[in-house]
Amino acid sequence: STKSPSNESPLRVVISEDGRKYVNVDVTTPEGIIKASQLGFASSDLADVMFTPLLLESVALLFNGDGHKGRLFSVMRHPIDRVVSIFHYLQQATWEPTYNPEYAKWTIDDYVQSEFCESNWMVRALTNKMVGPLASEDVMIAKEILKRKCLIGLMDRMEESIVRFHAYFGFGDAGDLDCAVRNYANGGDLANHHSHPRLDPNGETWKVLERKNGLDIQLYEYAKQLFEEQGMWMKSQNIL
Repeated sequence: STKSPSNESPLRVVISEDGRKYVNVDVTTPEGIIKASQLGFASSDLADVMFTPLLLESVALLFNGDGHKGRLFSVMRHPIDRVVSIFHYLQQATWEPTYNPEYAKWTIDDYVQSEFCESNWMVRALTNKMVGPLASEDVMIAKEILKRKCLIGLMDRMEESIVRFHAYFGFGDAGDLDCAVRNYANGGDLANHHSHPRLDPNGETWKVLERKNGLDIQLYEYAKQLFEEQGMWMKSQNIL
């Protein structure tokens, strides 16, 4: 239903201090996705793009049955770099639902050895197996989802990725593309970056993370292959 519960605010666009526009729902949490579904988010046509780590929940509740479909794109990075970055970010990000005050006291080694350390998060998210053991078939399913459904971007090739997203999805004109590249690629002001020490690829902590995220690393290597294949396809179709 597109009717909102009586105690909920109707959907609307809000403008931040820097001029960016958002719809007043949080689709990064299960509760926010449920609220967005109740308010008819997909059929409202208020948003051009949504960002969420909860792919399957979003598909099931927001883009299922009302004729409004989503098209998927993702910017991938090496799983170990992502885990390390997330830890350092969550040491300070008190506003995040996943914030844990204990993190502020920990080192990266403490985190890696703890039960809170991420383990193959990407494969789990794509196969809806957030807990329990994973099998080799799960990474194959995750690869197939990326191949069939996702336009791949790579964080270490961000400018090229933005150009592809712009061309494929039709995100505005040349001026909009220039603005996106300037702000989100090459260390731009709006780029998603958080300064922290680099992890030694030859150290024991890196090796532990490799063991915990082996399937995600396989998926990432496959995503890099898809990035090359998709680039060739887009050129063959005169999209680029």
